Amino acid sequence: MMSFEAFTSFEQPLAHKQAPRINRVHIGLVQLSTDHSLEMDWAKLLGTQAGVFSSRVYYSSEMTPEALDEIATGISDASDLIATGLTMDVMAFGCTSASIIIGQEKVAELLTKNRGDIPATNPWTAAKAAFKHLNAQKIAVFSPYPTSVNYPLYQQLTDADFDVVTLGSLGIERDTDITLVSKESMFEALELMLKDSDAELVFMSCTNLRVLDYIEEIEAKFGIPVVCSNSAMFWHAMHLTGKVATCPGFGKLLNDQVA
Repeated sequence: MMSFEAFTSFEQPLAHKQAPRINRVHIGLVQLSTDHSLEMDWAKLLGTQAGVFSSRVYYSSEMTPEALDEIATGISDASDLIATGLTMDVMAFGCTSASIIIGQEKVAELLTKNRGDIPATNPWTAAKAAFKHLNAQKIAVFSPYPTSVNYPLYQQLTDADFDVVTLGSLGIERDTDITLVSKESMFEALELMLKDSDAELVFMSCTNLRVLDYIEEIEAKFGIPVVCSNSAMFWHAMHLTGKVATCPGFGKLLNDQVA
């Protein structure tokens, strides 16, 4: 084996040129330690139009306003851990209920604290933007949350001049249980909620809810658009960068003919 001094003569110096950043939207994502669904859903939506670079922030999984508010203490640190040295086009925070409780302005501030002057989104901000984009005012809300989280959700939608015509709640108390809700349970709940309803859109709340794959089936069955947290946030992240999210097969919001 040669010595280090001999190796420096053996090693051949090479020149290189630097290639530009890959030509697609770069989304920096802070998601919860308890989220089991968001990454899987977005893997189906990204294609070659966007890349996601993520980190996670600790969450106890307790579905209470106090526990959700506590998430705010870790958002900036989690954002700082995303792809050091790589410029993002937009930042995203992957929790609907925490965005409601913490507040969308504060979430955006925490996300972009050390990321420069770039836009930020979250599922709550994105959902409301999606409702307006689809010209829907009368909203049916399918919620997995308990009452203590549903009430501020209802208040904020009402304050934003939306009409919550029905709100169905599963009352789940741990975030990690939300990902286990079955397709059959969702369809049975929607049958009950939408009977004799004049809703113009259904919002399926929570990034942990595995509903993305069923959106088109729900839209076909009930005849109104469906927005879920994960579809809304991807659509909005692309929108904020001046791009159109093109994801055929995942509902009206992500259909390129509509967007």
